[in-house]
Amino acid sequence: MRSLIWLALPAALAGCGREELFHRLDEPQANEVLVALDEGGIAARKEPEDGTEGGWLVSVASGDAAPAHRLLSARDLPRARPPGFGDVFSKGSLVPTPVEEHALYLHALAGELARSVEAIDGVVGARVHLGLPQPDPLRPGERAAPRAAVLVRCRPAACAAVRSLEPGVRALVAGAADGLRPEAVAVVISEATEASPPRADGRRRSPVLLAIAALAALAAAGIGGAGLFSGLRKGSAS
Repeated sequence: MRSLIWLALPAALAGCGREELFHRLDEPQANEVLVALDEGGIAARKEPEDGTEGGWLVSVASGDAAPAHRLLSARDLPRARPPGFGDVFSKGSLVPTPVEEHALYLHALAGELARSVEAIDGVVGARVHLGLPQPDPLRPGERAAPRAAVLVRCRPAACAAVRSLEPGVRALVAGAADGLRPEAVAVVISEATEASPPRADGRRRSPVLLAIAALAALAAAGIGGAGLFSGLRKGSAS
């Protein structure tokens, strides 16, 4: 009985600590991490990070840190947000060349389209690649046909619904680029890897709850509070 008590108390103390998993996340990234951890049965907390503008940190109980890292690694989280027009053009040179301007435009447009595709329910990630050749002033009328490719990663349970929206994805991408036809947009839809939950029941047992359960078992066995602490005093004296 005394051995069980001494094992339960350190577990209760250890369960009180927390470990920070990620720093400087934007809020959508932090929310994605929270949802993934909750689906895996791991309780997490999101808090604004001091000293950063709009940054968030995510933490879990110390005992849940290792399984949390494994689960998030399997789901490729947190993912970097695709850059949009504001992200790309804010970093351009003072006098960009026409080639640089075109490349920046394609990069920004691809990022905006990837964000739109990721907004579809069940999609966990998207990449868009655009091939929109510029007209050659020396060869008017010989511009190559525009084309595009889209990679969509979805949750296994939602992939059937996402595949049914493939014509809509083609139309979405084609509608954003001048001269791009839907049939020139290649779409690849793949299932994202799902991490196994830490336990078969989908929930980890808190060390604090385990300690309380152990003490309750002792009480049920006939050891009251006075007898319990008396036993602790005797154990520490010996």
